[in-house]
Amino acid sequence: MDDAREVEVADSFRIAVDAGDLSAVQGLDPDWENILILGTDTGNAQLNYGRTDAMMVLSVNTRTGELKLTSLVRDMLVDIPGLNNQNRINTANAFGGPLLAMKTVNQVLGLNIARYASINFGGFVRVIDHLGGVSLVLSPGEAGIIGLSGSDEARLLNGKQALEYVRIRSLDSNFGRNERQRKLLIALLAQVKEKDMSEVMDAAAEVLALVATNLTTAELMPLLLAALKGGGQIVPLSLPAEGQYRLTQTDSGASVVAFDAEAVRQSFHQFVYGQDAPAASK
Repeated sequence: MDDAREVEVADSFRIAVDAGDLSAVQGLDPDWENILILGTDTGNAQLNYGRTDAMMVLSVNTRTGELKLTSLVRDMLVDIPGLNNQNRINTANAFGGPLLAMKTVNQVLGLNIARYASINFGGFVRVIDHLGGVSLVLSPGEAGIIGLSGSDEARLLNGKQALEYVRIRSLDSNFGRNERQRKLLIALLAQVKEKDMSEVMDAAAEVLALVATNLTTAELMPLLLAALKGGGQIVPLSLPAEGQYRLTQTDSGASVVAFDAEAVRQSFHQFVYGQDAPAASK
């Protein structure tokens, strides 16, 4: 991987964002590196275009190796820089690519994200098969949808079955779908940490071939080594949390998630930094 995979701010984007103006909050704990993970399910090779099916913040403590993963529900109704009206958070990538997605999440959570990785969920089929499958405990409903019998034990899913798992929509809401996406990613990383270093590097190369990112190899390797040193365990969080949101509709009839912006911001900062968020800028 090299800098050539970094996003180009295309003229076709409705909103152009300067890479030096991502609304990053200053003064946050420098031990924590926050990376925006953007997942698509479109089959489009141009990963930096279109709405995102998943948005997660991977927080890596470069000193201790701690890993924390925060999922953002795709229908969160937010202010998107450059738009006159609020819109779903998952549209930021469509309007302005990963730069606008990072800027939007920084404003919503009071963060300093400057790095992202975009991947198509379909690409995980190759990665999961390359790793020999992924073990997950499935609910009876989940098992039935992907054509398996019910079991209380973890099931080894191949890439195609895992993709069907994260695409499940009929059982619950987008909150449930977010949980499945997060569970898959956590299970994959847990399996990777059991591999030796040569296998880890092989798996990383397989993933990076499917990713668009502005992380350089020089930036990625210390993060990977820190995560392995810390044991590779990921602590998850889903936002907005219970009691912080309500389901509603826009004037045009679109279903959205309205939320308590200050409560969500504080939840993230308590989760990652163990302290209150800085005061929001006016």
